[in-house]
Amino acid sequence: MNFAVVEYSSKSGNIWRSAPNHPNYLEDPEKVIDPTSFGCYVSALAGQHIPLTKFVGADKLSNKIIKRLTGSWPRNYSLEYFKRFDVLMIVYQISDAHEIARLVSRVKQAQPNTFIIGVPTQPYGILKTHLADNPTAKQHFIDYMNRCDVFLTVVKATQSWYESMTSTPVVYLPQIYPTHWATRFFTKHATKEKTIFVAGITDRPKISQGFIVAQALQKEFPDYHINVTQIPGVIMNLDPLRQARYSIAPFQPWLQHLPWLAKQTLVVNTDYTLTRGRVQVDCAAVGTPSLGANSDGQTDLFPELASTPDVSIDKLIELGTRLLTDHAYYEKTVAGAREKLKKYDYEKSAARLQMLVKSYKQ
Repeated sequence: MNFAVVEYSSKSGNIWRSAPNHPNYLEDPEKVIDPTSFGCYVSALAGQHIPLTKFVGADKLSNKIIKRLTGSWPRNYSLEYFKRFDVLMIVYQISDAHEIARLVSRVKQAQPNTFIIGVPTQPYGILKTHLADNPTAKQHFIDYMNRCDVFLTVVKATQSWYESMTSTPVVYLPQIYPTHWATRFFTKHATKEKTIFVAGITDRPKISQGFIVAQALQKEFPDYHINVTQIPGVIMNLDPLRQARYSIAPFQPWLQHLPWLAKQTLVVNTDYTLTRGRVQVDCAAVGTPSLGANSDGQTDLFPELASTPDVSIDKLIELGTRLLTDHAYYEKTVAGAREKLKKYDYEKSAARLQMLVKSYKQ
């Protein structure tokens, strides 16, 4: 099928085309395309990544003035380029959501045979709060969903919430991930460093629990060091680690982060915002178990280590202790996650998406 992902904007401002010898994860993540997001769909399905801003005349002064005065781009931009695709994944994002909703409406009117897949870019926790606080934005989102042929969620636990707002079929499919590349960084337990990596953005609820768990584990196993990473533009509250020995690692692009993550013995992440779970997917690839969280990656890949906001700190410490002392349990957990990760890879994911389109087109 002729496939493209459409987002409001892109890092390069230009169309990115998939090439067999140059997949998305080898591109510059700052200037071209992300290594583990919608670029994965483009690479897996040999498609294109299209920024809407390339077609709305964003380079014209008159259009910029109209945008500034009205909040919208002129509506008469050409849709001719989109006619070459029979399947479009049009991504909803909070900023300029009305432009995306309008695009879906125009494409359905002009190209009724084009199959449109809707999908959100913001995680459930952020999107739900935004829609609850902004009735107009919620209506835009509902209009957008209703005009799609199918709506995709990459977090199984959120499927019913999306279904409650639309008559459009809502389908869960795991986020596509370059398993074939990431697993080359797999590191055996025996060669890992004695370190515990505490992941998460500290302004999210319950993230501090992960720091408390890591500190307790370090007290029990004093030869383990704690690592955290600095996130650009985010002020981290590390007070819960004030009695621990820890280091702050600089932010790393994905290709540099994987070998670093592979050296960690354990990851603790108590993020309960129902994200896709990139942290946990990366952990499964490199052989490092992830403790905590309710992300889709956590509940699918490390179900015995998943938790909810109601799970006690003591229970998490108990699970962490077992991972650090029971090598057979550690190896079984890692092996199970790695096996499940195979279905996230490009070939199998592309086949699932193609079957999905075929089933709803009939």
